[in-house]
Amino acid sequence: MKKQNAKRFAIMGIVIAILIFGFQMWNQVADDPDFGEFKSVNYIIALERDGAQAKVVMFDDAGKRIDSPKPAKSEFDDREISWSVDGQRVFVSSNRDSSAYSVYRWNPAKSKFERRSIGSISQGTPWFGPFGDPDAKKFGLIQAGGQILALEIKSGATGTVLPPSADRVSSEGEGSTSSMEMYSKFGESFVKARFAGSKDRVLGLMRNDEGNTLILHPIAMQPSGQPFPPMELYRANRINFDVDRNGVAGVMLAGFQFPPNQEIPAEFIKDGKATPPFQDGIFKVTIGSDYSPQVEPVGFIPPGAKESFMDLAVSPDGSKVAVVVGRQVDSGGFEPIGIYVMPFEAQGNQHMMELVPGAVASPSWSADGSKLTYVKTTGSDTDIYRINADGSGELKLTSGGNWASPLFSPQLAQ
Repeated sequence: MKKQNAKRFAIMGIVIAILIFGFQMWNQVADDPDFGEFKSVNYIIALERDGAQAKVVMFDDAGKRIDSPKPAKSEFDDREISWSVDGQRVFVSSNRDSSAYSVYRWNPAKSKFERRSIGSISQGTPWFGPFGDPDAKKFGLIQAGGQILALEIKSGATGTVLPPSADRVSSEGEGSTSSMEMYSKFGESFVKARFAGSKDRVLGLMRNDEGNTLILHPIAMQPSGQPFPPMELYRANRINFDVDRNGVAGVMLAGFQFPPNQEIPAEFIKDGKATPPFQDGIFKVTIGSDYSPQVEPVGFIPPGAKESFMDLAVSPDGSKVAVVVGRQVDSGGFEPIGIYVMPFEAQGNQHMMELVPGAVASPSWSADGSKLTYVKTTGSDTDIYRINADGSGELKLTSGGNWASPLFSPQLAQ
């Protein structure tokens, strides 16, 4: 009898455990049943353009093309693309279901393409991070309506990151300034944001009438109990930046500008006119635990030079930076002449190496830093290429057309 009771209790315990596990699994996936492991090591996603429209396409390690599922809507535009932090999923800003651009998730393991955001305001594709954070797969930073939001992938809910919520103010003397007003001196709208190593350090890129401003905004409180105000880092005609896995930023400036309404140092005044210290520059920026930026100059182009910088990409391990170098043309445009790679360190340009010559753009590193992908224009065609980091083994992945924004998967080989 005792053995039978013990057996019943054991079976009951197993059943209860199964029920609890099943409930936990159901609760986890009820709103977001996203199953399937996907191995994407060395896979590349890109946009194939056709006139004013584009669609996301994938290439495997062998260069085989994989098309995304087609929607019911006959005409649509996939505008921006990104990978999840683990390379398991692809995210797309698209108007596949409505006139506004929403965030979609492509699950290649199940050939599933589904909308993961809500609202009627157009949204950009999410960027996930910081690397190593347990919630990095659950939340992504997106641009929407000139603001930076945090998108929860499971529910589609969003929360404002930049500018911070209206209840956060910075007191100055006897008055106070709302966060929206604080940002007006930097620009009119946000176009990009990244975490700089942790969730309390956010780098934001703003657009203004003269170009761009890069700001750092600690999402934390000062010892006085007041929130940290945003800090201007750089201002230029054009700014781009990338962040490695350690949260260190590579910042590219084209057309340096002095901050307005601030006194220009005397050494930069010549014959009564302001002379910039450099025209274009690349910087390595590390945000310390006290939120102070530590800056190392990687390379400069002197004032008045015809050369200029465009796109840049920092290798995931932070050892190298790839940058598109070109010439300024009289119309105000940019004519690329090649991709150059240099150590991502102070004066790294002293060891700069030309990797690929030609009309190139949009370099992206593989997860292990051994390869790069990019687009190159020849005649009327813009194709996707892949090359080893030492300049060997260039491979053309497409055969004509108009391609853009190639991105290597961040997934590392196990």
